[in-house]
Amino acid sequence: MRAACQGVQQIAKAAVAERAAIKEAATGEAAEAEKLWASLAKEYSVTVPEGYAGDPSWAQRLEDVRLDLSRMQREITAGEWRLAFLSCAHACNWITTVHEANGVILAIDTMTALRRKVGFARGFLAAKKPDKARALIKEILAARDAVLLAPPPVTSNRGAYLEALPELSRSADALAETVRAGSDMNRDLDALAVLVERVYELAI
Repeated sequence: MRAACQGVQQIAKAAVAERAAIKEAATGEAAEAEKLWASLAKEYSVTVPEGYAGDPSWAQRLEDVRLDLSRMQREITAGEWRLAFLSCAHACNWITTVHEANGVILAIDTMTALRRKVGFARGFLAAKKPDKARALIKEILAARDAVLLAPPPVTSNRGAYLEALPELSRSADALAETVRAGSDMNRDLDALAVLVERVYELAI
């Protein structure tokens, strides 16, 4: 799913001659993601994994993710890049919702929340609404704190993830200091966004 999402993001910036290959790859990745998720949903919709057994909406949540993946595949095929990216984001948010509803805290979920807040702030700056961007700093710092408190991923990226957290935290603090000083926050927010993307990938 991530590979398909990244393809969708790349295609708008790619040269026209490169788009067909990116589209083909993204379409294949989206189809594979839906296939794998459908298999997962079939296996676990009845035999619910430990930690999710008390969720009355478990099976429906699995289907909701599958529907978004299917929609993303159709939108990529149709060349509707913006809609495909939104479907991907929606699928990611559904997965986070599943965890939140069941009290499951994963590094990727906290990074998703931080990534979203930083994205909102950058959007406000792009729309020439700096006051709204500044108003989000408290939420960005709270999301950063949640990242620091979450268990690290149990993957081969665990070490790199833990090593990256201090830099991520310092970057968030630098952004807050810039806002306190009343200075232009574009540079610090962009720097934080770059780090967020790197740590987000490590959290998967």
